[in-house]
Amino acid sequence: MNKTVIIGGGIAGLATAFYLQESGSLDFTLIECSSRLGGKITSAEQDGFLVEGGPDSFITQKAAALDLCTRLGLAGELVGSNTGKSATTYIWSDGRLHPMPEGMMLMAPTMILPFLRSRLISWPGKLRMGMEIFVPKASGNQDESLAAFVRRRLGSELLNKIAGPLMGGIHAADPEKLSLKSTFPMFPEMEKKHGSLVRAMMKRPKRTATPGAKPTPMFMSLRGGLQRFSDAIVSHLPQQALRTSCCVLSVSPHGSRYRVALGDGTSILAENIVFATPSYVTADLVQLIDPTLASRLRAIRYVSTATVSLGFHRSQITHPMQGAGFIVPKSEGRGITACSWSSEKFKHRAPDDCVLLRVFIGGALSEDLAEQDESALIELARKELRTIMGITATPVLAKAYRWPKANPQYDLGHELRIKQIEQSLTDFPGLFLAGAAYRGSGIPDCIQSGIKVATAIADRAHAKTPYRDQHAPVCIGS
Repeated sequence: MNKTVIIGGGIAGLATAFYLQESGSLDFTLIECSSRLGGKITSAEQDGFLVEGGPDSFITQKAAALDLCTRLGLAGELVGSNTGKSATTYIWSDGRLHPMPEGMMLMAPTMILPFLRSRLISWPGKLRMGMEIFVPKASGNQDESLAAFVRRRLGSELLNKIAGPLMGGIHAADPEKLSLKSTFPMFPEMEKKHGSLVRAMMKRPKRTATPGAKPTPMFMSLRGGLQRFSDAIVSHLPQQALRTSCCVLSVSPHGSRYRVALGDGTSILAENIVFATPSYVTADLVQLIDPTLASRLRAIRYVSTATVSLGFHRSQITHPMQGAGFIVPKSEGRGITACSWSSEKFKHRAPDDCVLLRVFIGGALSEDLAEQDESALIELARKELRTIMGITATPVLAKAYRWPKANPQYDLGHELRIKQIEQSLTDFPGLFLAGAAYRGSGIPDCIQSGIKVATAIADRAHAKTPYRDQHAPVCIGS
C-alpha cells in the first residue's frame, strides 16, 4: 500500500484524510504543527454563550460541506441562519444604519424597487445605476478588479457603500486588487451573456418553492458550534494516523518517493504529499524541490484579521437588533469592518436574557488594527459599538481571536498564478495542494479541494506504472 502524508490539519487536510479513508486508502499520516486540529474552525462555550472564533457557518449553495455533514451523521444538528427580518443586513453610512435593499445579496430582480426606496444611495447614485443597461460590455476576456467592474457598470457610490464592503469583505480584501474572475465569476459571465447586469437579473427565472417544503437556508451551522464539524471528522479518522504538535521542516525527493523531515528529528517516506497549509508555508517546504514553485506560491498574499465577541444583558441594549448585523464601508473611517448579531443570526448562541455580537477587525484595508493585542482589540470593538449602536454597558463576556496572515488574497491575475503553479506541479507527480489559497476560500471550497486530492491519490494507487514515471492529474484547490 502506498503512503500518503497530509501536512496541515485544517478543514482541507481533514477532508482529504476523510475521503482517502472512504476510498479505502488507510495508509496515511496527517501532521499538524499546532496542538489542535480544525484550523480556523474553533468554537467555545462560556457562561451560556456559544462563541465562534473563525467562521460561524458555511454557504449551502456549494454542496460539499452539507454532504459531508450528512456523511458524518450531523444532519440532525444542522441549524440554518434565521430568515425574514432576522436576515436583514445593515450598512453604516452617514451616521446611521441603513437596511441593505432586499434581494441585494442574491442579485435578484426584486432588489430594484427596494433600491429605489432606499435612503442609502443618493438619487444621482440611483440614476447612475439605472444607466447600467446602456454601459457597453467589456471587450476581451481580461481579468478585472471588483472595484473597476462595479465602478464601470454601476458607479462609484454603489461600489463604496455596498459592493466594496460587502463583496470585498467576504475575502477581507481591497476591492481595487480583488480579482473578479477568481471570486465572483458570475458577474463577468452575466455581462458577457446579456450585456448588462440589470438585463441578466430581469431574465433570471423566478425561484419556485415546492409546496410544503422549507427552503434551504443560505447559511448553515451546527447546534453546538461549527467546531462540532471538524471534531466529527477527527473522530471518524484512525487516531494513530493523526500527529499534532509536530512540525514539518522540509520535503525533498528520495528516489521514487519523498522524504518528510520532522521537527523531532525523525522523517517519513511517502509516495504522496498533500500540502494543506497556507501557500507561504508550503513555499518554504518545497523550496528544496523546486525554487520556482516556491516563488509562485509566495506570490499569493495573505492578510491578518481578528474577531471580537461581546456578550451583554439584553436589558442593557437599546438597539432593536432586528437583523443579522451590519457592514462598515472604508469611507466611513471606522475601526471595524462589520458586526454580526450572532444571537439574532442563529438560535442558541446566548442565554435568553442576553445578546451576543461578533465584531470583525482588519483585513487588507486596515491590517494593522488586527495585529493589536487582545485587550486592545476588545477596547476597539467596544468603542465602535458605542458609536454605532449606542452600547455603553460593560460586556459580561469578551473574547478576541487573532488570525495573523490567515486570509489568502485573490489579487488580480490570480487565475494565471494558479495555472503557473499547476504547471510547476506537473514535474513532481505525487505532490498535491489543497486549501483556501487556490480555487475558493470558503469551507465548502476547502472540502471540495480535499475530495479532489483524495480522488487523484486513489487514481494513482490504482495505476500500474511506476510512481515517478507517471504523471497523475495535477490537483490543486477545488
